[in-house]
Amino acid sequence: MTGRERRVAPAALLPTLAVLGVLVLVWATTTGPVGVMSDSGRRLRFGTDDAPPATPSDAASTGNLRQTTEHVQQRLDLAWLGTLIVTLGYVAIAVAVFLAARYAWRRRWRPPEKPPELDFDVLPDAAVREHLADGLDFQLDAIGSGEPRNAIVACWLRLEEAVTDAGVRPHPAETSTELATRVLHALDVDPRAVGTLVRLFHEARFSEHPLGEDAREEARSALLSLHEDLRARGALR
Repeated sequence: MTGRERRVAPAALLPTLAVLGVLVLVWATTTGPVGVMSDSGRRLRFGTDDAPPATPSDAASTGNLRQTTEHVQQRLDLAWLGTLIVTLGYVAIAVAVFLAARYAWRRRWRPPEKPPELDFDVLPDAAVREHLADGLDFQLDAIGSGEPRNAIVACWLRLEEAVTDAGVRPHPAETSTELATRVLHALDVDPRAVGTLVRLFHEARFSEHPLGEDAREEARSALLSLHEDLRARGALR
């Protein structure tokens, strides 16, 4: 089948089938049965071998019978054709009704499908910004107190507390550190500042080599850069 050929829809045949059915019904009601042959009133008899010989009068009768039936024309009985057409008409009407019912059923009204539920992250709201702003002094106090290692860990824990106090829930199997990192990145701040704080926290928490004042100052600088970006974007008062 080429691209130009088109299939005829079943619904397109409905008008034709309906008209055909009506014509068949009209024809069936206006016509009657057709006779086979007209009766001449004469009957033929067939005798046996014991029959008496034919007389001249019998021969004359036979001649008259031949002359009488000579012009009789045989007529076919077409009543069966009308019955066939009527039957086909009923079948066509039944098919048309079936196709119409199927067409209507396939195009019946259906309620629209519900859109699939999508799980997506919601950006931190004003509560996160307020908790970060309110905790700035505590974060700076933490970074400036004690040994550099403990100060860096305490500063990061303050950031985690600000996120959790704002009501942000972690994803399944998400740690508090991963939660704070995700929320800080969602605030559209410089990712280098967030990355520096996360790196120094892991180094101070899990390493065994000593950390000097340069690590403390690097963490303080990253913290101040984080808050400056929030102010520049209107996230903090």
